[in-house]
Amino acid sequence: MNRLVIDKRQLSAFAAFLKQSPAAAPFDFCTRSEGFIYPRRDQDGVRETFFFSCAHQFGFWTLDGDRWKAPMIARIDGHDLKGSDYLFRACTRASQHNPSVFLPTTLAAMSDAQLAGLFQDDAGHNPLPMWPEHLALIHGYAQWFVQHDTSPAQVLQDVAASPTPLHALLHVLADIPGYAEDPLQKKSMLLAITLENRPEHFLHVTDPESAIPIIDYHLQRSALRTELVRVIDPALRRSLIARRQLPPRDEELIRAATYEAVACLMAQSGLSAAAVDWFFFQNRTRCPETTAPDCPACPVQAICAQETDLFQPVFRTTAY
Repeated sequence: MNRLVIDKRQLSAFAAFLKQSPAAAPFDFCTRSEGFIYPRRDQDGVRETFFFSCAHQFGFWTLDGDRWKAPMIARIDGHDLKGSDYLFRACTRASQHNPSVFLPTTLAAMSDAQLAGLFQDDAGHNPLPMWPEHLALIHGYAQWFVQHDTSPAQVLQDVAASPTPLHALLHVLADIPGYAEDPLQKKSMLLAITLENRPEHFLHVTDPESAIPIIDYHLQRSALRTELVRVIDPALRRSLIARRQLPPRDEELIRAATYEAVACLMAQSGLSAAAVDWFFFQNRTRCPETTAPDCPACPVQAICAQETDLFQPVFRTTAY
């Protein structure tokens, strides 16, 4: 029995909506709170900062037993920021203080305590729920670049010489700790769209056909609630509603179905991975994890299935 179904009618409805929506456009990872959450344009060390920070975009939530408890929210430089924004701000702050801090050779020379300090909040604590995993990836990431006698800048120079630079970048990242662990390459594609859409345009993509969907917690939650992906299995549905930690096979099933659905959405709408991702990422504020969805404010209210009891897979991973 099928446990999930990709709803083709919903895909068509969403593709038609996104084609004409001004909100379905790539984000530049700069203008929102420029110089605070994200580095200022032309700031020294921006490439290295994003290579490093995108590798750490995962696991920003806590557990209570076997159930999801809460998102990570911490105060940094006087602002209460949630997960992804907090991580980007911590890295932006570190690179503003020292533009060479995210060079692999610099990271390789730092102590574990110094690395933990890069992410400390205003109270002097490192709030990342999966810090041991972050630390292990930092060590592997720095060692990879040192062993290969290269750097983020050199990687970008090398892929720019390829006739298919996006494909070439994804291929290289598939070997680098922090990016290599995910067969669906969420963080790799996040880095690619960041580099491509920043004002500096660090990556010039001539092979848009190489783009792949970016599947994180927020997009999976949207896919399930809108019924782009429809849950048929009653037991799986109960686990999602209860926000219970899922076994790997169930998480893989949901994420793979969401990946396929978003790939179809990109193909039918003609929009880029960056545009589709930013639309759904913005929707997280209208269809959040901790409070009731604000359906009247949602641009897709008319076509959404409003399965608002459903939740994203609760699963510990460094992939997203």
